[in-house]
Amino acid sequence: MVVDCPHLDTITAVPDGGNVCPECVALGATWVNLRQCLACGQVGCCDSSPKTHATKHHQATGHPVIRSIMPGQDWLWCYRCEKTFRELDAEYVLVDSFFEAGMWFIGQHLAAGGTLDIDPELVVGDGFPLGSWATTYRDRGQRGELRSDERQALEELPGWTW
Repeated sequence: MVVDCPHLDTITAVPDGGNVCPECVALGATWVNLRQCLACGQVGCCDSSPKTHATKHHQATGHPVIRSIMPGQDWLWCYRCEKTFRELDAEYVLVDSFFEAGMWFIGQHLAAGGTLDIDPELVVGDGFPLGSWATTYRDRGQRGELRSDERQALEELPGWTW
């Protein structure tokens, strides 16, 4: 689904964000993940970090859209609309957070020696319903209700079947 966000026009081309939160470095603090403002390029730590510099930057400037600059993450977040999205085929599309979480957990499951023959009742981690997730996305795929990027990601899992 194409994202309906009136703040997309604030996105500008910014240089690569780097690999530190400059404000945390100045304070001798640590961070968990990094985010980059897409209005000005400022890098700050995420809301799971003790200092939450990315959100503080938004609160101070009003700049609405950030992106994750963590390896393997390609999503954007609009503070004002409270929507997560990514660029796909020259459009911005909403991110399905349940799908994203499931892809992470299925990767962990496979890396630990698990298979894609998943019991529908399987729960992993701190309560993620991996079995229900697999059933849900197999069903959506069979009904033709997945975006092309979601279908591709599932089909790239070794042994995935519909």
